[in-house]
Amino acid sequence: MTGRPEPLLIRASAGTGKTYQLTGRLLKLLSDGVAVESILATTFTRKAAGEILTRVLMTLAEAATDESGQKIADLRNQTGVSGLTREQAVDLVQRLLRDVHRLRILTLDSLFSQLARTFGNELGLPPGWRLTDEVEEMWVRERAIDRLLDGLETDKLMTLLAMLGKGDTKRSVRREMLAVVNDGYAEARACVAAAWQTLTVPAAPAPEQLAAAAGVLQATRMGHKSADQQLAKIADRVERSAWDELVSHSLVSLVNRAAIGQPVEYYRKPVPPDALAALATIAERCATHLRSLLRLQTEATGEVIASYESELMGLKRSLRALAFDDLAHRLSGLFSIVSPTGAGRRLDGVIDHVLLDEFQDTSPAQWSVLKPLALASVRTDGDGSFFCVGDTKQAIYGWRGGVAGIFDTVADELSGIRQVSQDESYRSSPVITDTVNRIFQNLGRHPTLGSGGDPVDSPHDRPRYEAWAIANFADSFPIHTSAKKALQGQITLATSPTANSEPAGGDSTGSRRRPQATEDSQTKSARHFGYVTRRIAELAEQMPGRSIGVLTRTNRTVAWLIHLLRRAGVDVSQEGGNPLTDSPAVDLVLSALMMAEHPGDRRWWFHVAHSPLAEWLEAQPRPTSPDGNDSATDDSAGTAARHAAAKVRRLVEDEGIAGAVIEIADRIAPVCDAGDCLRLRQLVSLTQSYEPYRQPRLREFVEMIRVKRVERPRPAQVRVMTVHQAKGLEFDVVVLPEISGTLTRQARQTIAMKRDAAAVPEAMLRYTAAETWHYLPEEWQRAFGEHAAGLVTESLCLLYVAITRARHALHMIVQPAEKKALDTKTPASLLYHALECSTDPTVGEAIWYESGNPRWYETDRQRPT
Repeated sequence: MTGRPEPLLIRASAGTGKTYQLTGRLLKLLSDGVAVESILATTFTRKAAGEILTRVLMTLAEAATDESGQKIADLRNQTGVSGLTREQAVDLVQRLLRDVHRLRILTLDSLFSQLARTFGNELGLPPGWRLTDEVEEMWVRERAIDRLLDGLETDKLMTLLAMLGKGDTKRSVRREMLAVVNDGYAEARACVAAAWQTLTVPAAPAPEQLAAAAGVLQATRMGHKSADQQLAKIADRVERSAWDELVSHSLVSLVNRAAIGQPVEYYRKPVPPDALAALATIAERCATHLRSLLRLQTEATGEVIASYESELMGLKRSLRALAFDDLAHRLSGLFSIVSPTGAGRRLDGVIDHVLLDEFQDTSPAQWSVLKPLALASVRTDGDGSFFCVGDTKQAIYGWRGGVAGIFDTVADELSGIRQVSQDESYRSSPVITDTVNRIFQNLGRHPTLGSGGDPVDSPHDRPRYEAWAIANFADSFPIHTSAKKALQGQITLATSPTANSEPAGGDSTGSRRRPQATEDSQTKSARHFGYVTRRIAELAEQMPGRSIGVLTRTNRTVAWLIHLLRRAGVDVSQEGGNPLTDSPAVDLVLSALMMAEHPGDRRWWFHVAHSPLAEWLEAQPRPTSPDGNDSATDDSAGTAARHAAAKVRRLVEDEGIAGAVIEIADRIAPVCDAGDCLRLRQLVSLTQSYEPYRQPRLREFVEMIRVKRVERPRPAQVRVMTVHQAKGLEFDVVVLPEISGTLTRQARQTIAMKRDAAAVPEAMLRYTAAETWHYLPEEWQRAFGEHAAGLVTESLCLLYVAITRARHALHMIVQPAEKKALDTKTPASLLYHALECSTDPTVGEAIWYESGNPRWYETDRQRPT
């Protein structure tokens, strides 16, 4: 065995070969004679884990069998082992195949499942426990909310809801509870109860002080009619104790944000000193009011989450089922006291060599399990090694717990680690990488960012945090290059049509006439996506055999585009598959089941009564009475619906759900095409796997089928998916049709204050609007601001991931907008300014930016392997 490899952290930009580096490190360990069972390589998806194992085996096999010597030379370069021979490669293949079952190339959920089964007693896991899937987990969470609500008396429930909503009782109790727990549960479950009670509430000014302040404002005259009226309104609200209205009043906020002794102007008139003092007193009372509400709301949230945790875990114990996050949470506590050596004794062998993939998406709970293994691998008195690869520019899973900041702390926590950056793309054409550089290194050209700066000077200023995040992303962005210098490609950034857009004859800039009438957003959106559909159809026809990825921001857009593309005759599929309800035949089966569940709901009966099932189920009503009596017709339809529903219910009772689905599918299949028959077979298979865990209500099964994605055997040329689903994929052509919306997702409902990125939250606080941050203690202003900056950074990462999926061509399509829209922070406006576009943004079918060869697919003959 040669010397142990040095601890290595690689910051690998998109398409630069991170999997190549990780497999190279693994192959080096094997060539050094390291025991197979002492290696652990983790990643986030089964597909990625399978790709790593396949590459290891194929690389060794090719090196062992290639008589030209080229493959063994490539293996030497990849591993850095200069003396490696074909004979040694043969030995490595044979050794690895004998022990491949002991080689841990795992997803994190697989690793944690192994660890949980090993430490089942210590973790308090029930015998025969299993992991829930995404659909079952959603169902279990909803049942836990139902149990929580059922256990509360009405008065207490209404009080709790009012506290959760800052005094406003929401219309949907269940929806409000689900929103609260789904937003903060994963992070909040690690908190102690005291973390929800940390916000200090200052004492309110005395009533006589407030009365005096109101009197001062009533008597103040600033020499501006509107200003004087506003002072009088503030005084009136003080007398009425209308603090909710005053908290957001611009003048009260302006005075509260101003430094002591700093002059304040209102309607361009200076506010007199006595009025300033009065307003400051009122602002103190507003701060007391806001913090009191936030404190109550936060405590109520903590109480709800604690009760929800109890109900959820009780329900899961009865089902003997746990989610992946449950395992991570339990293991994080266990691994704070169990040594890696102790864990190794119970596993197949001690883990000495740790290789971590996609590390930027690791959550604090996951890192708390992996960290002891990582620390043990770099001990100076051991023989282990550590390897980590990731890219904080691709950290797009903050919404599900990933914390990119953990990646940046690894070098500080592990001794002797060397950091390497790789920014040469083996995926994208030079036109793609050059434009990537132009965009992300010039984000600061946006006009609203010029007055940015360090938010330390204004901790309550959300726009400053956002500007700082954008500037920081641009300043730290590395120059990307392409290893495939001859690869052809094209980039376009263009608008979709307006209502009246037509070619303006002879204008080489592609200008179009502006619309003459205003339209609602729904009409504009429908026209935009209609145009996007036509463009995608044109691309698919122009370049058969080339893969086209259509990347959106939301699942709703995915479903809408797939519908439009199929209607246009385009061969299209969704990454990870579609719900089986993309088949009308499956939809009919589900309608029959829902009819049995809800015989009084005529929607399901109407579907069945006008389908091939109508005759078998005798679902058609008797003919209308000769005298035209509508009530007789309704009675006949009701009787037919009840009869058909009863027949399906008896079928389910006698044969089970699987048997009933098989029977119904057999009745439909003779009139179905091959595609619908395939989906029916997949429905039967899914139903049979569901049967052992069936719930009492058919509705639960139907809901599961409507959301569960099932892949078709063959992916289509055009694949539509969200940007998150596209992570790790690449396409010859990428189309981005949804970059005109807001830049960031909605803020979290609950904000955590942490010592560092991987730490357990020390304090929790419900979110409040940015306009009221200045009433909070400065440490909370910074926590809220850092959260806002994190949302912006995550959005920029999402844009980066979307753009860098392209090998050859990228087409970004935006909706025409008013010029003032370019001064707001949206993906479209950032692109417009970063690329120094000058085209009128209100014009339809106009090119904002283009680069490369539009007919690259004719001149470029290099096909992806």
